[in-house]
Amino acid sequence: MGAAVDHVTPMGMSGGSAEGNDKSEGQRFSCKSKLTALVADNGGVCRAIQTALLRSYGVDTEAVETGEAAVELIASGATFNLIIIEMLLPFMNGPETAKQIRAMGAESKILGITAFFDERDQQEFLAAGADDFIEKPLSPEIVIPIIRELDN
Repeated sequence: MGAAVDHVTPMGMSGGSAEGNDKSEGQRFSCKSKLTALVADNGGVCRAIQTALLRSYGVDTEAVETGEAAVELIASGATFNLIIIEMLLPFMNGPETAKQIRAMGAESKILGITAFFDERDQQEFLAAGADDFIEKPLSPEIVIPIIRELDN
């Protein structure tokens, strides 16, 4: 996992910022606006952890197990500031899910996520319309800068 650390930093930001590295920051951070997120991950534990982490910062979060369910939510008119999509979803994988969501005109920030970082997967996700691609686990160091960006 150590080799993928450079890929974990969101939006091309360097990891040297005091903003993202203050371990106590996550305990006192909360978003100012009403932000919404969708987590699409077929791993029950990962889905629960990602959802709980986002909610702990005041982000109203929904979670689904499949790409199809994520696409159906967007097609029904649901909107989200942030959509987190697991690479290896069953039936419709993460990049295909992102592609279909973008094709519906969603302007959400889309974050592709995976347990095993691979540059080919990253390129596939980004080509499908994702804004960034990271390796699990989702952590405060990754989430807080994203929430800040969306909150401004």
